Amino acid sequence: MSFLTKSLYQLWRQLTESLAAPPPSKEYRRWREQFVRDRLRLTLCISMVLLTVLAIVNLGVIVPALTSGTSEQLNLSLEQYRFYPYFFTAQQLGLGLNLLLLCRGTAIKQLRWYFLGYSAAVLLTPQILYMLLGETTLDLGGWILFFMLQAVFIPVQWQWHLMSQVNLLAVVGASVLVFRFDSPGIPVEMQPSLYLFFLVVMLCVFGIADLGIYLYERLLLREFELRQQLQLFLHAVSHDLRNPVTGTLMLLKSLSAQEGKVSIEQPTIDQIIEGHERQLKLINSLLEAHSQDMGGVVLHREVIALQTLVEAAVLDWQPILNQKQGTIQVLIAADFPPVNIDPLQVRRVYDNLITNALQYNRLGLCITLNATQQGNYLFCTVSDNGQGICGIDAEGTSSASLKHRIFDRYSRGINNRQPLHLGLGLYICQQIIEAHGGQIGVESKPNQGTTFWFTLPDIPHTPYQLPSTMG
Repeated sequence: MSFLTKSLYQLWRQLTESLAAPPPSKEYRRWREQFVRDRLRLTLCISMVLLTVLAIVNLGVIVPALTSGTSEQLNLSLEQYRFYPYFFTAQQLGLGLNLLLLCRGTAIKQLRWYFLGYSAAVLLTPQILYMLLGETTLDLGGWILFFMLQAVFIPVQWQWHLMSQVNLLAVVGASVLVFRFDSPGIPVEMQPSLYLFFLVVMLCVFGIADLGIYLYERLLLREFELRQQLQLFLHAVSHDLRNPVTGTLMLLKSLSAQEGKVSIEQPTIDQIIEGHERQLKLINSLLEAHSQDMGGVVLHREVIALQTLVEAAVLDWQPILNQKQGTIQVLIAADFPPVNIDPLQVRRVYDNLITNALQYNRLGLCITLNATQQGNYLFCTVSDNGQGICGIDAEGTSSASLKHRIFDRYSRGINNRQPLHLGLGLYICQQIIEAHGGQIGVESKPNQGTTFWFTLPDIPHTPYQLPSTMG
């Protein structure tokens, strides 16, 4: 008995785990909103055409056949079609109104009501009109046709489909159980059995449709997230490798050529070698993260002096700073306590923050790098005297809300002048700092500069891997 109970429990656990869906990301929700809007518009158009075809068949073929005296052979009554033109007109008007409203810009909450409005226009309108006449209609074929149409063309948001199905059953149930309206053309003694048969069939259809929609959306979500992870990997490679390549290129261009020969001092050669070694480590780090199915930022901690890391970064940025007419001040004390961090990843943070400062400010920028100890954490800052975060971005977002979403993936500044910037730098910084167990933020005022801050634990930590937040 215990073995059977354990087997049933394991089976139930596997079933619940297979049906459990991960929470959708912001990118997926935005994509789904546009997908629902486009598919709902298509479904409305197809439904209008389909209803028109059915009207032509019924009024042009079935009704003439009934009037010609073949109603007994067809087992149909002409009385059933006496109000068909009115039902058809009401359905088309409802679909047309939904289509007209849908052409305007709508939020996802409004789309839900348009979806339910479509279902009501097609399925509830005839039922309500029959109720006004004191009758109940059971159009099993039409219900199955249009619910399958919904499931095929809008295979997302299974909750919406369930709501439309419950609404139909509620209206039919009220017509039968509350108002006790009879169905025309069906003997009274057969109606209870027929109602039960229709209920069982519709519940089976609804269950299959909703389960299929749920599983299909899970597949869509998984595929979408995998594509986002791949794009993030490719963009991260291009974003992070651009900085050392640009620095090396600027350094080589600054060398003087005499009689066809280039004179290179040993410190310059050492700097170029160090830059390429760091670039190779960065490539290996990115490939390692990708090989682990984008599981997160993998850290390789070392106990190093933060001032040494910062001064090396400043030295590599010097050629670009000269071109931008900018300066960097390092205020980190020489006796600052060592930190247990991943030097390559923290170097990426400084590189991305410096890139961000130079990207969105005018020439002659002054950048200040500082760090202080606050309890068990180091409070590091990258400040500039630039124009700050101000104005309105392309989406109409104010500066207050922009600072809350500035670390989102693919978020871009409002004065971006370089088309190669993909808005990934600050997002990558956030992943690295959170992998270290710290936090990152920004403070800015218009025309008073911007300060990016982040914290790093100064106590030894075991190797840590960030949970899957990169896709």
